[in-house]
Amino acid sequence: MIVEQKLIQAAIVTWRNPADLTYVPLGRLVSGLGPERPEYEFAFLNGVKEAIDQGLGELLAFPDIDRVYCSDQLFPFFQNRIMQPSRPDYSAFVRSLALEPDHATAMDILIRTGGSRVTDPFEIFEYPIRSGPLEPYRTHFLAHGLRFLSVASLARITTLEPNERLYVMHDCQNDYDARALALRTAADRLIVGYLPGFLLAPALRLWNQCQYIHCRVVKANPPEIPLQQRLLCQWETCWPEGHRPFAEGSFQPISSEATNLHTQ
Repeated sequence: MIVEQKLIQAAIVTWRNPADLTYVPLGRLVSGLGPERPEYEFAFLNGVKEAIDQGLGELLAFPDIDRVYCSDQLFPFFQNRIMQPSRPDYSAFVRSLALEPDHATAMDILIRTGGSRVTDPFEIFEYPIRSGPLEPYRTHFLAHGLRFLSVASLARITTLEPNERLYVMHDCQNDYDARALALRTAADRLIVGYLPGFLLAPALRLWNQCQYIHCRVVKANPPEIPLQQRLLCQWETCWPEGHRPFAEGSFQPISSEATNLHTQ
């Protein structure tokens, strides 16, 4: 079963514009803020205004973009993106995310699956929260772009081992995005995926400041797992002094009543 949240975790909800496939930040989900506060908080970000201008319709689950929504139960919008523990394949599914079924939290599952559904254009990404002064900047992500890979690259994913290092390389001649960052293996130098477009800006910024990105395999799943969830990775860089994740204006909550995660 999904256990109660013990630590503060947060995630950014994005909308992928169907016209140009760019990611626009919509909102932020936070959990574990404290025993005297509701377990979950959802607040819209300034980016939702841009998404509305680009054609996003009303989110019926959260009709007021100026409001901070709080609940002790996970909001249905997110709950519907998580496999229910009553399913017979629940344990196998959670283990495919490199989690243990008895200890996985709702936020763990949302972050590691991206909460994506084939019926809508929303995707969820981890919001890194520093737990101590020496902690690096670390985030999980599902490798993107697998549908463009060769047969050899897809076969190589099935042989990747947990903690195997992946090298991040700038794919500057990528026809889709000249900023693209590809993930390649060490010895055979095969591309096995790409960093999600949503993470390119923070990754490039941190790469320039830290001069390194360490990327490793968390879980490589077999071919029967959907392609978009085939390769779970983690990347890590230094955490520069004074760095604040997602500090750009489009990522700031609309409401001043939303929790300031930079003071946590």
